[in-house]
Amino acid sequence: MEYNKKQTHIAIGNINIDFISIIEEELKPDFNVVAKDVWIGLGGAATNYAIAVSRLNHKAKLIARSGEDIVKYGFLDKLKEEGVDVSSVEISKEKPGMVMIIVNRKKSTRTMITARNANKGLRLSNEKIDGDHIHFSSVDPDLIKYAKYANKTKTISYDPGGEACYNKEKIINNIKYINWLLINENEFSCLDLDVNKLFKNYGLEFIAIKKGSKGAEIINKNKKILGKIETTINQIDPTGAGDAFNASFNIFYKSTGDINEALKYAISAGSAKVEKLGSSNMPYLDEIESKLKFVEILNY
Repeated sequence: MEYNKKQTHIAIGNINIDFISIIEEELKPDFNVVAKDVWIGLGGAATNYAIAVSRLNHKAKLIARSGEDIVKYGFLDKLKEEGVDVSSVEISKEKPGMVMIIVNRKKSTRTMITARNANKGLRLSNEKIDGDHIHFSSVDPDLIKYAKYANKTKTISYDPGGEACYNKEKIINNIKYINWLLINENEFSCLDLDVNKLFKNYGLEFIAIKKGSKGAEIINKNKKILGKIETTINQIDPTGAGDAFNASFNIFYKSTGDINEALKYAISAGSAKVEKLGSSNMPYLDEIESKLKFVEILNY
């Protein structure tokens, strides 16, 4: 398969309005901190994923639920400008999802305050979700079962996000509907999975574990693959780096069938994202390719 063959990716999950402040001082009660930079824009893991897919010159459709302010303030139009199909974004009278994010650049820490609002009402029912690939992001694991209606879709992935830390049983019960799991190392620890059982009893192909500046690891029933980037990264904002990783990994794995190559592109994409301010400010292909030569892949 060739990369240039257009894929259609269905991203299912949240759409948020994000407010990001970059600081270099420690937060203290009743103490004023001056932000070094700020950003307001689209966020939500599925939204970030859809934009990342579109910026890699593939087709993206977002299935999500939001409030009228997402239209009023032009955020839905922004998604359209990015080339994302928003025909399945439901607009309710509730407030849209909102997230306040504080990034301490000196300490390399991030604090997020989330109001899910309209996101909580996302339902799929018999929603037509066929595409070349379906990616579920930070949604109730019970929604994954609706992938059974996607008769033409060959592959499905899931990144549980924070769901991993309080919905473990639901995730395990629905993991049979997906082909691979994409997850960061902290959330993977929350799941406390018996990976051998997952591969044997649930048909999971592999797990991709994202480790931030330490790279990423692929685990399947036969081997492990470790990837890391060997160059200095000018970290500005880590928000959305995992979503950039997911989109690149899925696109290049489906394009090439080469898991090593997909991991290489995914690590490059995550590294390129942290150098850009904004949750949904996803990297373009040339930005990703500029880092490929610095990525080392080890099989063991």
